[in-house]
Amino acid sequence: MARRLGIGTVLLSLVTLAFGCGGLSTEESRQRCDQLRDAVPSCSTDESHDACVSCYEECGDACEPSGACPQTFTCAE
Repeated sequence: MARRLGIGTVLLSLVTLAFGCGGLSTEESRQRCDQLRDAVPSCSTDESHDACVSCYEECGDACEPSGACPQTFTCAE
């Protein structure tokens, strides 16, 4: 019984790790999005900045700007 509980705990940890990886913290996301906003200020709105932060929080380095104006962001994976 204890062995099954241990295996279940390990599996749950791996699943949590798999779904939790990839995203950045809110602060790291804001820093990246601030850099993008500073690079192309004419295409950045408050809404696009918020979308950027959300994308980086969810996808981390897999977040990609579309190149559209105003900017939009998608997860590459």
